[in-house]
Amino acid sequence: MKKIFSENVIMQPIRSYFDQITLEDLHEAIASERGRGPLGKQAAFSVGIGRSIAIMLEDGRSWRFKATANGIEIDEEINKAKLVIKTDAHAWQDLATEAWSIMGLILQSRITVEQGNFNHVAAWEAPLQALYNKRPIFTSKDIQSNYPHEFKQGDNSRDMKRSLTNLGFIVVREVFTKEEINEMSREVESRRSAATPEDKRSWWATDKTKNEHCCRVTYMNHGSKRFTKLASDPRLAALVDLSDEKLFPTPDQGDGISAVIKVPEITEGLADLPWHRDCGMGGHPLICPGLNIGIQLDEANEKSGNLIFLPGSNQFSGGIDVAQSTDKAISVLAHPGDVTVHYGHTLHIAPPPTESGLNRRTIYVSFHKSSYLEALPKGKGYNDVLFSHGDGRVRAPGQRF
Repeated sequence: MKKIFSENVIMQPIRSYFDQITLEDLHEAIASERGRGPLGKQAAFSVGIGRSIAIMLEDGRSWRFKATANGIEIDEEINKAKLVIKTDAHAWQDLATEAWSIMGLILQSRITVEQGNFNHVAAWEAPLQALYNKRPIFTSKDIQSNYPHEFKQGDNSRDMKRSLTNLGFIVVREVFTKEEINEMSREVESRRSAATPEDKRSWWATDKTKNEHCCRVTYMNHGSKRFTKLASDPRLAALVDLSDEKLFPTPDQGDGISAVIKVPEITEGLADLPWHRDCGMGGHPLICPGLNIGIQLDEANEKSGNLIFLPGSNQFSGGIDVAQSTDKAISVLAHPGDVTVHYGHTLHIAPPPTESGLNRRTIYVSFHKSSYLEALPKGKGYNDVLFSHGDGRVRAPGQRF
């Protein structure tokens, strides 16, 4: 069985899990056809006409991608690029095959920004995905609004599946009892109290008074019968059956069964993720389609920092610009015992709580393809690179660059 991570190098990809094609062939396809087609024009419009990025490989090869009115052009005039990246062939191949994202590569110090800044680099991620992987970029015309997103357990499964496929998420009411929620809540608080920044199994953030707070505990199932049983809970299994592909519980990979805690007034750390996808560090062909089921332990509303989804974004790359400007994103209201079900590739965000004293907590149980289980050793996941800073604390992007 092939492993995606070696024992000695954290998260070092084994490329046989990803489609392989040489960079020369890819760039020839973009230069001769794809760059001037619909995807190339969409990529150019997305990043902005006139912008350009140069990729300099350590072996001497280099390319410049330039956004023009006719699409994306490729040449070797790297001295004219406004954004310059230096890397090696393996790293850029990993980007092209989506073994890693730009963010994932930067966190591993496998990409150096020679000219420009992080925001310029991030703007090129969706255009490059469109060009390399033929994935269209999300636009406001792609927002889905004709499907309900709220259901009750036992509702028509075809209707639920249709909404999940087209919206990328649904909410299911009253799945867990009040007694079950209270039991899970007590265990979350116990594990949260026992967590430390050095355990590499929890995320920490700092509030405006410089107090540190645990905002995520991973692998809640380790040492817990209650959370271990969640992976095979028949209620969750019925929801997973709504997926377009056969998926399996992954309690021993990724973040395991995790508890996410929203903490108000955070000034440092990654307690409040910006608009993102769960494959944001990389591994899209392995991670997606994957389902994350969130068991709500507390009231989810604007005051407590509830989830907001961009409906329909699960079939596309990009879309953050749309998410930040549209009034058609769906804000999820949920009660204790309700669950959210979302594809990891659906763009979503959970803003900070607006009231002090509110700590909304959610238990997440993830489900993935069999290849995901084969590729990741137990206890490993793509989010491990977030601990690369060295002190056990997860940094927000703005604090890293």
